[in-house]
Amino acid sequence: MIPLAGCGRKKLEHSYDIRMGLTRMNAVSVSDVSGKHADGFSKGLALPDAKQAVGADGLTAEAALLVSNEGDDPQVLVSKNPYVRTYPASITKVMTALVCLRHVDDLQQEFTVTQNSKITVSGSSMAYIHPGETLTIEELLYGMLLPSGNDAAVAVAEATAGSVDAFVEMMNETAMEIGATGCHFVNVNGLPDENHYMTPYDIYLTLHAALAYDAFREIVGSVHYDPEYKDANGMPKKQEWTVSNKYMLGEVETPDGLRVLGGKTGTTKAAGYCLTQATEKEATGEEFISTVMKAKTRDDLYANMTMLLEKIH
Repeated sequence: MIPLAGCGRKKLEHSYDIRMGLTRMNAVSVSDVSGKHADGFSKGLALPDAKQAVGADGLTAEAALLVSNEGDDPQVLVSKNPYVRTYPASITKVMTALVCLRHVDDLQQEFTVTQNSKITVSGSSMAYIHPGETLTIEELLYGMLLPSGNDAAVAVAEATAGSVDAFVEMMNETAMEIGATGCHFVNVNGLPDENHYMTPYDIYLTLHAALAYDAFREIVGSVHYDPEYKDANGMPKKQEWTVSNKYMLGEVETPDGLRVLGGKTGTTKAAGYCLTQATEKEATGEEFISTVMKAKTRDDLYANMTMLLEKIH
């Protein structure tokens, strides 16, 4: 778990103005990594009303969003403060994974962990990888997304871009390219910083983009992963990593007829308890993306998420 520590003295008091974001998007040339121009960032994406809550009665979390993830005209089923700036905590790692997958073709490439992966923040969630150990980039992604390793997130960034600073620049560039113009990143793992934030709508856009990669789906859809790699002395080492999503662990009941495909949790004192995930309607195969931000307790988080999922018919 990321430490329950504050994100600085400043409070995120203002909602993001989606009109300002649309203006910014119109001012830039949006393209993917292959150089093909996008048809428009909003094509095939839902656009919640900035002023009016939708189906949010009973939700106690600060913000929430439930969107169908199908077809050219996806629908918003539930919306509460979709453009408010929130601290994303470890949900940040969805963007970290997306940037990696956009730029790394061979996930079996090996990377030797550096001293920069030594995280000293008390209570920080870790994959317990150490400097000098050699893992594949795929294994690092598992270590980042299942046990939410802040150390693994640094390694993913360095393996992708050569440095964390260069990778963070890529995160902010990618956010613009996918239309997530209400967010700003200063690190790769979501450790507390007042200048590091995402709106629920940004989170939806990021998860939507990440789900386009089969490797991402496979990783976040795993409950357990047991990597075998080399330690700093070249000796074999084994680990056991487990996902933190309580639906996937069977600790919270998923509403009938639905299957959680995977996603990411996040927790800090300032962020509260957060979760974004993709869910499938088993009878039809339809997919939905749901996000709950800043619930007061873990129980409240899953109660709010279950309320969202029960809106799927």
